Order: sequence, then C-alpha cells, then structure tokens
Amino acid sequence: MARSVRRKLRQIERARVRTVEERTQQILDERTERLAARRDAADAQTEAFHRVLLCGAGRELFGLPIDAVAEVLPPQNCMPAPDGPPALFGLFGRSGRLVSVIDLGLALGLEQASPDHENHHFVLLRREHPQVALRVERAHAVADVLPLMGEEAASFRNDAVTGYGKVRSGDADREETLSLLDLEGLLRPFLPTASVPGV
Repeated sequence: MARSVRRKLRQIERARVRTVEERTQQILDERTERLAARRDAADAQTEAFHRVLLCGAGRELFGLPIDAVAEVLPPQNCMPAPDGPPALFGLFGRSGRLVSVIDLGLALGLEQASPDHENHHFVLLRREHPQVALRVERAHAVADVLPLMGEEAASFRNDAVTGYGKVRSGDADREETLSLLDLEGLLRPFLPTASVPGV
C-alpha cells in the first residue's frame, strides 16, 4: 500500500514538474509572439512614412516626393517666358536643353514670404519632356513624413495637394505639419499652355 502511494506521489510530482515546464514554455512562446507583433507593427509604421524633400513656399511647408527630385540647384539666371502664366518664372539652359521654371508659391496661389530672390532654390524634377524646375523659397532637407488620416487630412486646398503629414521627429512637441504635393497635378495647368519651343 505504501509503495503504491509513493508511486502515485512520484507520478503527481512528475506531472506537476511537466506542467511547470509547459507553462514556462507557453509564457516564452507568448512573449515571442508579442515581440514579433511589435516588430511587425514598427515595420508597418516605417513603411507608412513617405520620404520627401521639405520645401518652403509662402510661409508654408511642402513635401515633394524624393523619387521625383533630380537635384537641388542654387538660383539660376532665367529668361522671361513671353505670354506665360505668372507662375512660369522663366527659362534657363542646362546641358543644352531649356528648363521651365515654375514658382511653387505662385502655382499654389500663395504670397511670397520673402522678396529676397538670392536665397531661393531651384528643384530640378526627374522629367524629360519638358524639363521642369520648381522655384522654392527654401529647400530645407530630406525627411520622413507620416501622412495624416481621417479628419486631419480633409479639405484639401487644391488638386496639387494630395494630403497632409507630420515630419518624423524625436520631439513630439516640435512636429511640423506640411502639405504633400502631387507634382503631376501641380504641373498640369502650366505645361500645355507653354508655347516657347523646347519647353
């Protein structure tokens, strides 16, 4: 009788040990799943960011898709475009070709923040026919921007603004809101009316 009781006690003890081991393994598995889910969420958030060139125009901040930007240039001497719209700032030559310069602020109907033309930048776009540069008051930096969703992103000013975003920053108090631009929508009103050869 005592032997069978000891045997049952050993079996209970083995079952208890196995249960603790199984519980430990279950806890480790759950932690692994939570960490993997957190990493997936972080990856998804990183993918949600858009890489843009931050540009100032008319006291506002805009984001140009970085893959559409070929180069940022200092101000160039431009020839005026006869009979062009006010936003068509002029033309300059580059590598034997004419480049149309469109003033970003005027194209969006904004007043210029600074009359000082020496500090402006020309953002040459990755376009072949025609070649176009945007004249901006300042090209600040390349940054990651998180697009805003819902009510924050409603009521776009015009067709050229596809949304709004916040610049990714470690300091939440200094996050800046900017407008995200659709370059084709921005350029569409200007390109068909250009009547200068080579533009």
